[in-house]
Amino acid sequence: MKKVICPPCGTEIRGETDDELVRKVQEHAKREHGRDLTREHILAVAEAA
Repeated sequence: MKKVICPPCGTEIRGETDDELVRKVQEHAKREHGRDLTREHILAVAEAA
């Protein structure tokens, strides 16, 4: 199922699968904000796209 997350910074991140979404969000969070987010946190706040 496609999912999307819109973090407070305003970037919209989409993934075709949970794994793709988690990877993209973790890369963005680390690169842009210096944060490490867990898979569980990301999937808890993700919405169906």
